[in-house]
Amino acid sequence: MKLLALAAALLLSGCLMTRYLAQAGHGQAQLLGRARPIEEVVADPNTPLRVAVLLAEIPAIKEYGRQYGLSIKRNYQSYSALGRPAAVWFVGAADPLSFKPRRWCFPIVGCFAGLGWFDEEEGIRHKLDLEAQGYDAIVRPASAYSTGGWFPDPVLSTMLGGGDDAFPELANVILHESVHATVLVPDQPFFNESFATYVADTLTDHWIIDRFGRGSPEEFAWMVGQALQLARTSRMLHGYKQLEKLYDGPLPKDQKLKEKARIIDALVDDLRLRRRPNNASLTETRVYNGGADALITAHRACGDLRKLVLAGRTLKRDDFKEKLQEDLAPIGVILAARCKTIE
Repeated sequence: MKLLALAAALLLSGCLMTRYLAQAGHGQAQLLGRARPIEEVVADPNTPLRVAVLLAEIPAIKEYGRQYGLSIKRNYQSYSALGRPAAVWFVGAADPLSFKPRRWCFPIVGCFAGLGWFDEEEGIRHKLDLEAQGYDAIVRPASAYSTGGWFPDPVLSTMLGGGDDAFPELANVILHESVHATVLVPDQPFFNESFATYVADTLTDHWIIDRFGRGSPEEFAWMVGQALQLARTSRMLHGYKQLEKLYDGPLPKDQKLKEKARIIDALVDDLRLRRRPNNASLTETRVYNGGADALITAHRACGDLRKLVLAGRTLKRDDFKEKLQEDLAPIGVILAARCKTIE
């Protein structure tokens, strides 16, 4: 999974602000302190072969992204072995009877619908605090995150898999986080994550064929994973729309809660979920995937992905009608129009 997080001062209330700043500063310093140049790690005879082979592919992945207008900057020149199963633990929350996400705001860069904790126990504590306040909340591991250009992001051990999908997944996460380093509109996580997901997934489709060829084990593993994810995401978004209609309707609170439970029960049964969805997890699904239709339309109008990325780089706060704008159809129209001015 992918996560945008910043190790910067937060506009949070007293105790939480102190806790978050302390762990963010310590966690980022620890991560950077462990980083070693990729060339050194690859050449080290003590490096496991799987790690060396995957890391050796990264310069080519970065160059592939550059061809499509991605700004790699100082990122992914080093490698950090974390010795834990996740880079950070993402915490998000939403109202129990609406898809209004809890917001955390950063100076300069704006507001986000989640926080990343370097310590799992701190993430769980934060989730429990939010639930005590009446929110639907989640905490989940994230294998990667981006500091948005504040620091030179290293490749993390949590980004390296072990199966036939290891190369595609590594390319996808490098490209996804590179989109964030290229196109990042303050206060607009719905756009930022949908755009990064769409561009990175599309680029990964092309990269696999260019690198490994059609019918390769890597292409098969990636395509199967994408097909399963598409079916799951489609069903989750259908549940989101059902609940959105319910929340906007006239039923009293107690009846809405009963109907909410019934809709989520059906989601659990249909997808055989081990973890029960709630408004926070469904909001996250919407954040990462809900803008696909608008971006597909814009991509078709642009004609190629590079123009779409370059058009994305022109977007500013003023192009959006509101903070945390969920409806991306108007943004798709803006992107399509700006593509016409790009050579």
